[in-house]
Formats: sequence, C-alpha cells, structure tokens
Amino acid sequence: MRVCFYGTDEEINRICERSVLAMVSPRRSQPVVAFELFNVSVTTDPYGSLFRLAADLTEVHREEVTE
Repeated sequence: MRVCFYGTDEEINRICERSVLAMVSPRRSQPVVAFELFNVSVTTDPYGSLFRLAADLTEVHREEVTE
C-alpha cells in the first residue's frame, strides 16, 4: 500500500528513523498493526514549510516482530 505523511522536518525525520511503524487500528480484534517502510521519498511543498514523505508499507506479522 502506498501512503503519504505530511509534517515538519522534525516529524518526518522521526518517521524516517524507524524501519517499522506501529499504527493504531479502529478494530478491537487487532488494535495495533506494524508496517515496514519501503521506497521512501521526501519532498517539500512549494512554500517550504511542510515536507511530504511517500512510502510503500508492508504489514509485518507478529511472528516477524517477535524474532
């Protein structure tokens, strides 16, 4: 799945520093889902105040996270 995050330099750096992201799910059966980032690209908006991180996400299964 391809996603985009918008944020300040500091916020985008925090995302880029991690190889695995945990996202909270609205479903009670699986409240947290882990994703690994691939094909990351960062660009600036025309005004230079925000950055855009685009990346492919692949779900990491529990067995892979605990190893």
